[in-house]
Amino acid sequence: MLRHPLLCLFQGYLRHVILHITDRCSLRCKTCFVRKGGRDMHIEEARHIAGRLGKVRWLDIGGGEPFLHPGLADICRLFPNSDITIPTNGQDPDTIRDTARDLAAFFKGRLTLAVSIDGFESINDAIRGAGSYQNALQTLTLLREVPGLTLKVNTVISNANLPELTPFMRHIRALEPDYHSLLLVRGAPDDPAIALPPLKELEAATPEILDILGSYRFGNRPHSPMGMLKKRYQRYLWHINLKTLRTRRCWVPCKAPYLHRVVYPDGGISLCELMPPVGNLLEEPMDVLEKRMHEFLEQYERKQGPCFCTHNCNLGENIQTHPRSILAVLLGIDP
Repeated sequence: MLRHPLLCLFQGYLRHVILHITDRCSLRCKTCFVRKGGRDMHIEEARHIAGRLGKVRWLDIGGGEPFLHPGLADICRLFPNSDITIPTNGQDPDTIRDTARDLAAFFKGRLTLAVSIDGFESINDAIRGAGSYQNALQTLTLLREVPGLTLKVNTVISNANLPELTPFMRHIRALEPDYHSLLLVRGAPDDPAIALPPLKELEAATPEILDILGSYRFGNRPHSPMGMLKKRYQRYLWHINLKTLRTRRCWVPCKAPYLHRVVYPDGGISLCELMPPVGNLLEEPMDVLEKRMHEFLEQYERKQGPCFCTHNCNLGENIQTHPRSILAVLLGIDP
């Protein structure tokens, strides 16, 4: 498959990797679609994988629960030039705080921690497990004391928490994280009763949702141009997600596997978390795997049409390399 020369250029600057370093987890969240097991990625395996991945602009550490991995900090240091985001369920507050402090000193402004909380205590604990809300809240409080760290809250939106979503968002806003990330439930959740809320309900809540999201600084100074662009990007992202759900079609062409790839604890590699692995990075060279990912996507789209989703992590580099989307974000135009 012939790659577009602009995408080849973008690969050096905008490549995004989700690196699942463990499939162990301390919770069994009903909204989760990630496989669970008992495997950690060994540090030597991680070093080999880092070498084969090459330059990574944005590294998402995944799991499982990343802070269960004893070598989390060592693995992150294999990517010294990457912006790193680490999600956590927040169930071990002291360990998370201490590890975050160590990493923030090393990465100096390029580290984001995302604490997952899905609603007020009763709803969050019904989704994530008894006691999980208080632990996550304590983690959020401790992480606010870590200098040089960007701190956000992740909330998965589903039929289980939409009724109280905006009051909960205002509660989180008062706790002053740098921003609040909303992720529409995706994949095949562990609990089949979990589903997306009706589109009409999401649309009805949109003005208040965007009003709250627009009040964040996203880690920037007041009136910062970058902060303004991040607000416009979040607004655009929300609207493109709703438009995708409304029309069931692709509006921002997918750049996987050019700019996006997922690696699992056993070395398995996929172009997306919603697609199966196409091979193993510990066993095969990247050029072979990349060609296979291209072929897989071509075959999939030949049968299904252009691939589309509402996965925030996928959409980031897609929007940043789509001329129409770039212009819309710069001008503050909704899709």
